[in-house]
Amino acid sequence: MNHSWVWVAIPITAILAGVFRTWIRARHGYPLDRGRRRRWSEETGERLPGRHGEIDELKAAVASRDAIIGKLEERVRVLERIATDKPAALRDEIERLRS
Repeated sequence: MNHSWVWVAIPITAILAGVFRTWIRARHGYPLDRGRRRRWSEETGERLPGRHGEIDELKAAVASRDAIIGKLEERVRVLERIATDKPAALRDEIERLRS
């Protein structure tokens, strides 16, 4: 029995699997470039924005969110203090802040 056709079928199967995978990625809107290649500007020699630009934007958004959370935590501490203080102490503090 001659099994020499297996050596031809294996590479053809691998090639067809790659083509099928690319077709599926393109059909469902996934990027075909998986980020392995670096993209450089031919004019300036600098790296073009890509995923790193997205990462920088996300880091800035997280920093902004953390700043807002810090402000909100401070407001909650003030409200907790107002809610747990005795009425006389609260009235004195309000009068002190008004003057």
